Amino acid sequence: MFKTWNECVIVDLPNLDGIQIVWTPAEAATLLSEHWPVSHGSAYNAALNACTDAMLGTASHDQARQTFISAIEEAKVRMMR
Repeated sequence: MFKTWNECVIVDLPNLDGIQIVWTPAEAATLLSEHWPVSHGSAYNAALNACTDAMLGTASHDQARQTFISAIEEAKVRMMR
């Protein structure tokens, strides 16, 4: 079981029905790699790397969350929390 973030990130991705509530780097990495509206950009790449590294235990979960939020902003995805 992966460690969860202290606060979830809630996003509304255009190609998925309903909102997505993200609690872990693994969930964020899945959204980034399989459902993200763009597959490029510096924040996107940093988030995918940070989330993967956090899953492997070589990066901070907090850093993964922050880079995921940066990828949300870069892609202009609607974030509700």
